[in-house]
Amino acid sequence: MGATAFVTGGTGLVGRALVALLRQEGWRVEALARTPAAAEALRAAGAEPVGGELPGPGAWEERAAAADAAFHLAAPRIRPPVRVRRIRAACGPAAEMAGAVARARAGRPLVLASSAHAAADGAPLPVALAARAAEAAAAGPGLAVVRLPFVYGPGGLLGDVAIGLDRRRFRIVGPGDNRWALVSDTDAARALLAAHGAPGTWWAEEPDHPTEAEVVHVICAGRGARRPDHLPPRMAAAVLGGALAGALAADATPAGPAPPGWSPELAWREDLVERLSRARPREG
Repeated sequence: MGATAFVTGGTGLVGRALVALLRQEGWRVEALARTPAAAEALRAAGAEPVGGELPGPGAWEERAAAADAAFHLAAPRIRPPVRVRRIRAACGPAAEMAGAVARARAGRPLVLASSAHAAADGAPLPVALAARAAEAAAAGPGLAVVRLPFVYGPGGLLGDVAIGLDRRRFRIVGPGDNRWALVSDTDAARALLAAHGAPGTWWAEEPDHPTEAEVVHVICAGRGARRPDHLPPRMAAAVLGGALAGALAADATPAGPAPPGWSPELAWREDLVERLSRARPREG
């Protein structure tokens, strides 16, 4: 049997891609499962579910401690509208979750998925406050942080945008000339694996930073949806929540170094529509 990886958040957009990548690379994957549905999905993906709830104690702690590699992708659930107060309320739970995994690892290598909106210098965007709290709580000699921008794949935020465009319920926030940083779910998973055993803070994004309007128009063209109109940021904040509207209208923050040996294999101009083609409405 090959090396063992312990994963939290293995049923999310990037988590699913990471579990699949680890299995392809010959890893034995143990993944935290907070619900029976999550356990079933993880088994179907070839992972061994480990029941438990972060940050509560449980068998997951021994599994996390003994694993050859550990990846923390789990985060508090925040239902839309994503308002700043909800993000601030999630900072404590996010820190507790990350801190629990870091304590279980006891200084052994740990890879933490974070947000590119958590700018390296100065204050992060409100949408990234919980991510920054998780980074601080997990800080230690073995920690590798990988900051991810907007991730495209069969789900997640951009999947929701695609479905909203299909239903004519999404509007471009502001003038749409702000620049987005993007990365595919599979490239994000590759970046997390590349960061294993390489402590530090890394960024994983494609070099081409399109405007918000460019991305939306490409999605529309690929899905046969009508181009949307624009919504002033204040109105968008009322619908989406100020934290999410602010992130959608913001320019990409300056990126730092990529994980050792990593570069994106996909490019949004060629692969975005195909990766979003399986996007379906979220359950619940």
